[in-house]
Amino acid sequence: MQLRHRVALNGAQLDELDERILVAGVEEGAAKESVSTVSRFGGAGQRVTACHRDTLDVVVRFGLRVKPNDMAARSELFELVMAWATNGGWLTVSYKPNRRLWVRCAQLPAAGDLVEWTSEYAITFRAYGVPYWQRAEPIYFSATGIRTVTRLLEVPGSADTVLDVSFVNLSGMPIAAVSISAGDSRFALQNLGLAADEALVIDHTAEGLLRMRIRAANGAWRSAMASRTTESSDDLRVSPGQVNVGFTAQRAGLLTVSCYGRYA
Repeated sequence: MQLRHRVALNGAQLDELDERILVAGVEEGAAKESVSTVSRFGGAGQRVTACHRDTLDVVVRFGLRVKPNDMAARSELFELVMAWATNGGWLTVSYKPNRRLWVRCAQLPAAGDLVEWTSEYAITFRAYGVPYWQRAEPIYFSATGIRTVTRLLEVPGSADTVLDVSFVNLSGMPIAAVSISAGDSRFALQNLGLAADEALVIDHTAEGLLRMRIRAANGAWRSAMASRTTESSDDLRVSPGQVNVGFTAQRAGLLTVSCYGRYA
């Protein structure tokens, strides 16, 4: 059957778990936002001091096409869907190509009376760490054998996002310092101890948490967070559109800069 709505978690399509599962609908809620304001001195009105997007909900509705007298089969099928939903992950839907949302399961439905064969159920998924739909594939540029480079990066989307950076030391000598700037954001790292053939990797978890690590030639990882200077930005945050990215290292290497566009 060709369904109007299709939804998957980590690539597993809900309707492919069993042909008796029918996806009835996918409802995207309005993002929950927090706005901070202060009253204007000596006059009417307020001034907005900060806006913060907190969460984004997506509700998936489904039904079970099982005969009403086969309650054991309905119960087993219901459990199968609950197992699919419980751990969350990357949520994708058929009508948003090249988009995904990292979610947790915020609310599972009650089974109710399983003899009611026409019952419709709803699962609420919630995006906490990155409450935006994101491109499934990053945009990026690479530059090899460089010590200093400046490039324009076309950042897609309609909301601010963050950059990921990888720099492999190809010089054959240790590298102690690198810096990277993007728009108004800047990272400066010192006392890195980046040995030959090691890679400095600045990236983010699925929940949007910043990581700074060094990957050794043997594949082992160690943290590089302590190398970030106090003058550095909290993150390499960029806005949609053309962004000027600058990079400088003590010695030459292979640089890759990437980002996943976010959509409000």
